[in-house]
Amino acid sequence: MRISPKAAIAGCLMLCSAIAAAGTAFADWRDDVQVLRVGVLAGEESAYRVTTLEPFRIFLQDRTGIPVEIVPAASYEDLIEAQASGRVDYAIYSATSYATAVAECQCVTAIAAPIAADGALGFHSILLSASGSGIASLADARGKRIALTGAGSVAGRLIPEQAFAKEGIVPDDYFAEVKTVPDPEAAISALLAGEVEVAVAWSGLTGDATAGYDFGVLAQMVGDGALSIHRVRIIWQSRLIPFGPHAVRTDLPDELRSLLAHSLAAMARSDPAALDAVDRQGFGGGGFATPDPSLYTVVMELVEPEPVSQ
Repeated sequence: MRISPKAAIAGCLMLCSAIAAAGTAFADWRDDVQVLRVGVLAGEESAYRVTTLEPFRIFLQDRTGIPVEIVPAASYEDLIEAQASGRVDYAIYSATSYATAVAECQCVTAIAAPIAADGALGFHSILLSASGSGIASLADARGKRIALTGAGSVAGRLIPEQAFAKEGIVPDDYFAEVKTVPDPEAAISALLAGEVEVAVAWSGLTGDATAGYDFGVLAQMVGDGALSIHRVRIIWQSRLIPFGPHAVRTDLPDELRSLLAHSLAAMARSDPAALDAVDRQGFGGGGFATPDPSLYTVVMELVEPEPVSQ
């Protein structure tokens, strides 16, 4: 079929208009977001943290097509303030700091949840007793001595105490002694030494149980030869405690949020070096999933204010 010159010119003009319109749409949000500022916890090692995250920064820059800047924060409190005030657009949080950010400003949303190498999205706080002790449940632990970790520990203190409260348990009344120890390893050591009858710990509870599961303090101690898993039993486990998410401000353009989420979800396949740079935990390496908001309910409950009695 022969196309007339006039029709060909008209078709070309229509195509050019479509391309121009697509280009304008492509450019719109990039005109609004000239640089993507990514906040990260760095403590006192900001230069080192920025350097180690360089492959991740380049990954985000390549995927978005805009400059990306890593902004180190000395503490999670500083990171939350930076994102709430708009000084950073994107932040890498712990689960509880993310929940705190949401509670404080309602201006952030999780776009990516880290996955462990075995596919787990988080871990559990657990309580242990010695095998053969006759303590098989939380009810059996009444009147016994328990080892918990410090007040700021999520798995080692806050989550168990949250569960106790829901059961109407006041720890100082329910247990013969609440022993505070530095970490879960010390709690298990106290249990093995007979100093307490119940000890707090944490675990992914996935994988080979005889090896202490895939990751967590049980796996670490079994691997180090400090624990035989047959010496302890799990008498209680919490709901899943999620790994800390990557979160962005809700006022970022929808197209950018979607692009970031899809890019992170594909990172394990597309850029393992970038994944290694941003996910250096020993149990990490599985990449990212797009989270359902309900994943963070357990930590949201930790930071919600207590209802005021009427």
